[in-house]
Order: sequence, then structure tokens, then C-alpha cells
Amino acid sequence: MRFHYDESMKKRIVTYGSVALIAIVIFFAFYNLTALKSYFAGLFGLISPFILGFAIAFLLNKPMMFIEEKGLNKLRIKQGHKRTLAAIAALILGIFIVGLFFYLLIPQLWESIHSLVETFPKYISDFQIFVEAMIEENHLDLDEIQKLFGNQDIFARLTDFVSNALPQMARLSYGFMNMLLNVVLGIMSALYMLLDKEKLCRHTRIAVYALLPNDTAEYLITTSRKTADIFNNFIVGKAIDSLIIGVLCYIGMSILQLPYAILLSVIVGITNMIPVFGPFIGAVPGVFILMIIHPIDAVYFALFILLLQQFDGNILGPLILGDKLGLPSLWILFAVCVGGGLFGIVGMFIGVPLFAVVYMLAKELFAYRLQKKQMTLSDFNEIAENENSK
Repeated sequence: MRFHYDESMKKRIVTYGSVALIAIVIFFAFYNLTALKSYFAGLFGLISPFILGFAIAFLLNKPMMFIEEKGLNKLRIKQGHKRTLAAIAALILGIFIVGLFFYLLIPQLWESIHSLVETFPKYISDFQIFVEAMIEENHLDLDEIQKLFGNQDIFARLTDFVSNALPQMARLSYGFMNMLLNVVLGIMSALYMLLDKEKLCRHTRIAVYALLPNDTAEYLITTSRKTADIFNNFIVGKAIDSLIIGVLCYIGMSILQLPYAILLSVIVGITNMIPVFGPFIGAVPGVFILMIIHPIDAVYFALFILLLQQFDGNILGPLILGDKLGLPSLWILFAVCVGGGLFGIVGMFIGVPLFAVVYMLAKELFAYRLQKKQMTLSDFNEIAENENSK
């Protein structure tokens, strides 16, 4: 029996061999999952300044192009010099905005945190007196309550936790210095990326067209542009939305005369960057602090945050972001949950624009496959309308 090695047999061998190789790689990846996590964590630590630099350059790209095209277009200098001036100006503008934000906010934040740390033991003592009075008035069994909490002195634990907060923060100095170094390196790499933006894009385009078929390469480049637009619209829109929510939170807390308005408003504004659950995550520290100080204030604060979240979700958010993501509400919730489960807080934030890209690609794939069958997405809209009318 002779063995016939033709083109069909060659394709089968390549296909089956590739599948077997991928299966082996996946098996060993799961078998050595802990080692892989450690390796990628170290690798991420090494390249984190460049990732940060890319994020900074991505955010400053449009301001740089605006300065270059509108502010420097009449200057009779070389285009390269215009780009250098525009990139430096955009970087200085970004640093100035962030610095002004911290300059105005940090002194008041520090004062609020320092005051909270100093007075927290007194708040705990008052809260303990309040709880004991409530137990006595309602004739509750103190032994049963202590058993419920495992016979632990909760108030002492809270006091110790807050009293030791500042010494523990001192231990983070090394991490802070490391983060500061990464920020400096990130700013430097962002400047180089902005200066050489066209060259980097050209090299990327050359690599894509060299390694992939023309149709695939063109589709990949187009998808990259759409992805950049989705992320840019989401980040800028969500930042504006969160800033407004933070300001409204401060105004509302000032009207209600709730303590630590600046501190809690900053927390609410920052966590509002997380879709869906952000305002509620930001409300938890505020409710906890106000519950210790004055329980009724915690109730007012919780109700106020609930109203603020409804305003943001139904009016402000759609007004700023519109339908730029193209994601239904169910898929936004899904993206936040899955992203948070995989990558924590960062995953909850980037999960939405990332899933919006996946959703866009899926729609394009479905439209392409339906076109092959001489069908369109609108055909299914008509079917749904007919079913709803019945």
C-alpha cells in the first residue's frame, strides 16, 4: 500500500498538528498557572511605564492635534518643530490640569482625613454609647448580640484600625516612590510617542500589511481606528460625567450640612468612573463614616446618592455619552461584572469599552454572514416588530 502525500494531506497534517500544539500549550499553561501569573505580573511591572505612557499619549493626542492645527498653523516653522511644540504644550496642559486639581483638593482632603483619624476614637465611643442606650431601651439581650459577632470587641477593633492607619500608610512609601518613578517614565515615554506618532503608526501598518493578507490588514487597521474612537469617547465622556457628579455631590452634601463633604464627594466622583456600580461603591465609605458619626446623616447620604445615581444613569450619562458605545444596558452590566471578576476595579472600568469593541465586531461578523445568505439585520427587526404586534 503506497502512501500518497498530496496537497490535501499536507493541509490536514498542518491543521491537526496546529490543533495538537495549541492543546498542549493550553494544558501546560493551566498546569503552570501560578508560575505564569507570576511571570506575567513581573513582565507587566517592567512594561507598566510604557503602558502608562501609551495611555497618556492616547488622552493627549487630540489636544496636541488641536494645538498643532489651530494654534501653530500660521507659524512659519518646520512641521517637525510644530509637532514638538504642540506635544510639549499638550503635555504641560495635562500636567497643569492634574496639578491644579491636586493643588486645590489635596490640602482639604488631607485636613478632612487628618480630622477624621483624630476624632474617630471619639466617634466610636459616642457610637458605642448610642448602641448601648438603644440596647437598654429595647431590652435586647447583650450576650446574644455578642455571640452574633463572635464575642469580639468591635469598637476596640475599629479604633485600633483607624489609629494604626497612618503608621501603615508610612510603610507604603517605597511603593509610592516606585509609582512616582513609573509616572515620570510614563510621561517621558508619552512625549516620545506623541513626537513620533506618525512614524510608530507607519511601522505598525508596515508590519500588519507584511504579515497579513491585504483584506485582513485593512480590516484590522479600520477596526483599530474604531476601537480608539470608542475608548476615547468613553474615557473623556465618563471623566466629564464623573466630574459633574462629584461637584453635584459636594453641593448636595453642603446643602444637607453633612460632614466631610469634600472627602466623600471626591470618593463618589472617582468611583463614578466605574459604570453601573460606581456610585454605590463610592457610597459605602461615606455611609460607614456617617453611620459612626451620626446614623441619621448616613440615611440622608444614602438616599441622596441613590437619587444622584438615578439622575446620572437616566439623564446626565445618556446626555454626555449618548449612544457612542452602542451597547444595550444588559451588556454594560455584563461587561462590568465579567471585567470586575477578572481584573478587579480596573476591569470594571475598561470592561465596558472593551466589550463595546467585541459587540461591534460581532455585529459586523453577523452582518457579513447574513449577507452571504442574502439576508440583513433589518429583516430580523421586521420579524420582531411583527411578533410584538401580535
